Amino acid sequence: MEMESLDDLVSHIGVGRWTALVMATNFIWALTLPFFSLGGAFYNGAVDSHCAAPEELLISSNWTREEALNYSIPWEVQDGSMIRSRCMMYDLDYSNTTFSPWTPQPTEGLKTKKCDTWDYDSSVFTTTVAMEWNLVCDIGWMSPLFASFYFFGAGVGEPLMGFLSDQYGRRWVLRGSSVIFVFVSVGSALVEQYSLVLAGRFILGACYAAGVAVCYVRAMESSPAKLRDWNGFLLLVPFSLCGMLLGGLAYVIRDWRTLQLVCTTTPILGLFLLPFMDETPRWLVLKGRLEEAAKTLEKAARWHGVEIPEREKLIMILGNFQEQTRCRRSDTNTEIPKEVEVGCSTVRKEDVKNWIKNLFILVRTPILRRTTLSMFVCWFCIGFTYFGMSLSGGIFSENPFLYMVVSSIVEIPGYSIFSPLATRFGRRSVLSFTYGMCAISVLLILVLPASYSFILSMIGKLFITGAYSLLYLLCSELFPTCVRSRGLNMASFLGRIGAIIAPFIVDLMAVTYTWAPSLMFGICSAVASLMALALPESKGKPLTDTIEQLEELYNPKNKTKDKTCEK
Repeated sequence: MEMESLDDLVSHIGVGRWTALVMATNFIWALTLPFFSLGGAFYNGAVDSHCAAPEELLISSNWTREEALNYSIPWEVQDGSMIRSRCMMYDLDYSNTTFSPWTPQPTEGLKTKKCDTWDYDSSVFTTTVAMEWNLVCDIGWMSPLFASFYFFGAGVGEPLMGFLSDQYGRRWVLRGSSVIFVFVSVGSALVEQYSLVLAGRFILGACYAAGVAVCYVRAMESSPAKLRDWNGFLLLVPFSLCGMLLGGLAYVIRDWRTLQLVCTTTPILGLFLLPFMDETPRWLVLKGRLEEAAKTLEKAARWHGVEIPEREKLIMILGNFQEQTRCRRSDTNTEIPKEVEVGCSTVRKEDVKNWIKNLFILVRTPILRRTTLSMFVCWFCIGFTYFGMSLSGGIFSENPFLYMVVSSIVEIPGYSIFSPLATRFGRRSVLSFTYGMCAISVLLILVLPASYSFILSMIGKLFITGAYSLLYLLCSELFPTCVRSRGLNMASFLGRIGAIIAPFIVDLMAVTYTWAPSLMFGICSAVASLMALALPESKGKPLTDTIEQLEELYNPKNKTKDKTCEK
């Protein structure tokens, strides 16, 4: 049995119970994450509010609440309609009323002041984060922080999780993240301080990075090549199913604390899979842990009923693989061009300061630099547009529950259609197409009647979802094993920056400029469509393990002399 690469050995072992266990872990994570990444649409859903009538007025006048509101709260014009003021009330002595509540009082020259109590419309949500802590008016900017802190944590967690998973393994990062996620999700639903809620959201976001990027890398490194195109689909479809479930649960459970506690049941189920989780053979080989890699491959082969070489021969084969994939770095006096003097030995440094410095490895060689910069733009736009549209139920629809369910349903064809198209027509062109169609759909909202907003937003969500699934595939195929987790996590970090900004566009800017979300989501998608064309085409190409292999594969003119490397 001749094996030319580790991919050949993994493909020979094939698909079976062992790969199903890997996918089951991913499924649990994917079924958990929308409850928290998209749950902000319900935990902190938009509700109408206005200043409350002063209690002293209600006591001194024996008026009804409606009568007291007419007397104490001015009216304002918004979008052509009269509404009660959200932040201002008349500055009067409410313990001594001189006007009838139904007799218009003179308002010219009447002073107003900021109110400190509010009435909320509880017809959609009984309680939300903003309602509980009165995050309106002067501190209204604090309300989007609930969603943004989650994505801020994801942005910090992604490079951190990438480093930890490259250094200590995919398995231990997932185990630790799973346990932390459960405790923090329960705790943040019980605390009474908003600052602690935000801290919990940050930690949950950091764990989110493990549930997305590290899970996906683990699946890519454990799967045969024929399953690689479907890894994004198998990870992201449960995400859509959970979005549908979230919309239904939120419709039934209108209290944000109760809803979050119910949503914590799925990560608790995931804890039962932790003892059965194996490390990826590819990572073990790159770390020189050949004995462990051989045991893992033997276990997979045994579970799949496949024969592979005996232990000693298998270790020898893996040793050859390690030598082939070890990073090229010479210990001779021969000078190596700077653009190829990079690799695993560089990114293995334990010092965090050096690790941050070594992130520049991602832009030191021509092909990797082009890949990295294009990926960064595409990921920023996917985070900004995808999560912005997911949280825009109150902008593009009058029913946030229906919006969440339908937008999750359209994600399934988004995940299932474009992966086969990418296999047939190429990753780069299909990715550019999905971004471009999303841009057209969302920008049309600006010029067509409002009755078309819902369907156009669903079309845009379909295509931006397709782009999301393709980005994971392209990242895993274009970044070499040496820096795959780090490259994917750093690209995803830019996506989190976009996701951090999105709630402020949806929750704050849209209040004054209703056209802003459509315009900004559309422009961002159009830019990403152009940047996607700069990516190398990875269709039909093998995974690379070193940066030198990447340069040689996608630009043969840059071939350099092979050199023996240090461990």
